[in-house]
Amino acid sequence: MVYDMKGIEKVQGKILKEFSSVNGLEGIVEKVIGLLGSERYGLVYGASVRGCEVGLSVDFGGEELLEMPQVKIAAGILKNPPLYVESLTGVIVAIHFISTMHIIIWIYYTYLQRNLKYEEVLKAHTTIIERLMCCLDGFDVVDSYDVPDESFYYKLRSVKWDKRAKKLFKRLSTLKAEVSFEKFGSGASSFRTGEDFALTFLAACNCVNHERDKINLDDVIMAYKTYLKLIDTDISSL
Repeated sequence: MVYDMKGIEKVQGKILKEFSSVNGLEGIVEKVIGLLGSERYGLVYGASVRGCEVGLSVDFGGEELLEMPQVKIAAGILKNPPLYVESLTGVIVAIHFISTMHIIIWIYYTYLQRNLKYEEVLKAHTTIIERLMCCLDGFDVVDSYDVPDESFYYKLRSVKWDKRAKKLFKRLSTLKAEVSFEKFGSGASSFRTGEDFALTFLAACNCVNHERDKINLDDVIMAYKTYLKLIDTDISSL
């Protein structure tokens, strides 16, 4: 398929010029653009379009989900406002955790090509999310990790943005939007929003892991490295 690269290349040039000193950025930009040709990324988007029709077993109930440790902690600590306004709600709220879980389920589904069984849903909401939160792009190779507890979520709730990091995040989001528009068309806006929530969540997790209270440039790079790796990892084998 032939894509119109003008908009993508324009945003690419701005990012690399403005943030030329950021380590690892060039590789991230190339990989984001590379999503144009990613069959797996297309499958994940397709799963997102079908939404609740894919992923979870038909005999799986919401009450069971709320009893899973990470879901239970997140639901009890992260705010769940009817409208997300960062200046009022804080950077990280429940929708960031939820969006991350949705993406995990969609990716899981694309490798299995069937709805997840209870044990697989449990693994997604425990082992996989825990590995992502604590180990970021090392989620598939780590041998041991500290399971996120209430303290971790309270720290997430207190995280703020460094101004320059937020600017880079927005620039990368614009690049990703150009890519998804070319690949999926104008109907992908809700998918992109979910991606941005998940990427913010991962950046905040990396921030907390490094005992900081502001998301910096390195956290943004790590969030993208983790997400891009996650897309291409058969997490059913973890």
